[in-house]
Amino acid sequence: MNLFRHELKKIWNPRILLLIAALAVLVWFTMLRGLLNSYESLGTHGGYGSHQRELFERYGDTLEPEEWAAYDVPGRKAALESEMNALIADDPRFAEYGVRDYREYRAFAERSTEGMNDRQTAQFLEAAGDMQDRLSLRRDGQTLDEFYASPQIQMQTLEALESAYAEYGPTLQTIIARDERPVVVEAAEQILKRHNDSLIRVDLCETVSMYAATIGVFAIAATLLLTGVPLARDRARNIYLIQYSSQTGRRILFVQGAAMLASGCAVSLLSIVIGSLPLIAAGMGDYAHASIQSFTYFEMGLYDMTFGRYALVLAGMIVLMCAASAGLAFILAKFSANLITMLIKLVPTGIALSGLAVLAISRAFSFHNILFSGVLRGRVAMPEPILCAALAAIGLAGALWVALREKKADVS
Repeated sequence: MNLFRHELKKIWNPRILLLIAALAVLVWFTMLRGLLNSYESLGTHGGYGSHQRELFERYGDTLEPEEWAAYDVPGRKAALESEMNALIADDPRFAEYGVRDYREYRAFAERSTEGMNDRQTAQFLEAAGDMQDRLSLRRDGQTLDEFYASPQIQMQTLEALESAYAEYGPTLQTIIARDERPVVVEAAEQILKRHNDSLIRVDLCETVSMYAATIGVFAIAATLLLTGVPLARDRARNIYLIQYSSQTGRRILFVQGAAMLASGCAVSLLSIVIGSLPLIAAGMGDYAHASIQSFTYFEMGLYDMTFGRYALVLAGMIVLMCAASAGLAFILAKFSANLITMLIKLVPTGIALSGLAVLAISRAFSFHNILFSGVLRGRVAMPEPILCAALAAIGLAGALWVALREKKADVS
């Protein structure tokens, strides 16, 4: 135990910790803060405006047919149409183009430009844009809240909400009939059976997974720096020759490996805990019991698990990637004659591991995940944690092989 504590003390070098802390600050201000600000803004300024959040606050994790009917989207749309009819009637710009109400405005704005020359197309687009600005009450200094409260944008967000919770059937049926990814087809069947009832925020899983991927890349870099340098320094100073002079000294490799693994896991857990605090403060924990299996025209959650479990899986993938990093750092250190050689090897290793982490964690369990759709063509369920577990197994098995090999090495 004394040896283990000694190795931990060598690994947790204050200067390296200061470097990692500076890197953490840089990652927060350049990436994580932007993701969090975007999430907070999209709660009221996204494709559904504030309507999806209102549904969640009213009805909880799932939306029943009677609850959807009680929200009265057709009545809300009718009220907005009446408001825009009044705006159109009072504005001579619409009358210039023979537009007398909102329906005629929609017909005008959706006209095809086919058959128009360049001048006519420019005039049409200018007129349509001007009308849209008037219905969205656009003016200099208009805030996003004011823009999204305008009747035109309210109508658009209600229509988007309606497409997600009332008109999803035909699109899901098309996916079931034509999509060549078996896992996606199975998910579409399950979502159709449960009437796409999850009220999880449409951007929640994407935001959290990208946030987790960023945390994962940071944790990998921190693990490689923290664990690789001390062992490489011992190797450069030929400390291992002294250690190998006794049977007890040869067992130090196992102690060093255990200390590196424990340090890698500790770095990942600290990164996860500290990184999750802003997410909890932003209210993401409210969706802990909502299913991630939902569908919109631009996103599909593939598996029926709660968001809380999803977040734990993402955390587990980060821990596994850091375990793989610690194992590979152990191997590289044993085959590096000096610190410079070690650092040269760490750079491509870190890039490769970071790329694989982003591949697995970013948009995990979505039909947009690159590993799931781009590489495996949607034929394997949950490949993301499988990849992370495989990398961890490779890293740890390789480290164990090196330790066993070095235990019998001839240094005479």
